[in-house]
Amino acid sequence: MAKVLVVEPDKAPEVAMPGGLRGQGKVFAAVTADRFPLELHRIEMAPGERCEAGPHGSDTVLYVLAGGIGAGGCSLPAGSSMIVERGARAIFQAGFEGATVLVFAGTRAGRGEGGHVHLLPRARVPACERMSEQSDTGGAIHADSDCPSCEVWLHENHFSGTAPPTPEEAARGVHSHSEDEIIVVLDGAMRLGGKLVGPGTALAIAADTLYSFTPGPEGLSFVNFRAHRPGDIRFVQGPAMSETSLWREILPRPEYLEPLA
Repeated sequence: MAKVLVVEPDKAPEVAMPGGLRGQGKVFAAVTADRFPLELHRIEMAPGERCEAGPHGSDTVLYVLAGGIGAGGCSLPAGSSMIVERGARAIFQAGFEGATVLVFAGTRAGRGEGGHVHLLPRARVPACERMSEQSDTGGAIHADSDCPSCEVWLHENHFSGTAPPTPEEAARGVHSHSEDEIIVVLDGAMRLGGKLVGPGTALAIAADTLYSFTPGPEGLSFVNFRAHRPGDIRFVQGPAMSETSLWREILPRPEYLEPLA
């Protein structure tokens, strides 16, 4: 299994609908189970096309990247999300503009009871423009691993633009997480060493792997997925910190809508 994968959107091959998905639309495989312990597929749907997610052996998180979908009697515009727990299923349909949907999943069963679908329209996503008085970094939380029936995690971060870091600044940012993760660039650019990668790029990082990034000159927004509850962020220079505690001090828990019968 790879420690780090960087997959730009035009490098993700078009594939048949993977396990746990059925229906219409073009599917592109960014991160697959034969290369990494998590999966990421991108579905591009024309207006009115329909798909069904689940039942799947692990919890699945859908993030609406562009356009909008309808699911469970709810409208989910860009920036919305939906959790389809293992054993559950949900039908979603692209709106008048079509839709691009990111589908994240683990490759092993979670520890919750499963069987539920949670809808989170963008207007209900807990978010902040600044995560502390000293920071100009914004954030949003879609899934905080505290649901009784699933423990998936999905958050957003938004950074202002910066010049290339000095070697000392770059060294301070080197860190690792205790879980496998997938990051997808939403807007702006992510600087990885001397390379800038743009929107749609997926970065898969294995647990306990040291890495760092900085925002590009126009800023950076990304979404970050874990299949299980995050533990500590460990910095090479500086103390470790609890990731879940950090977010819980800043934002309330998401309040999901349940699908209409």
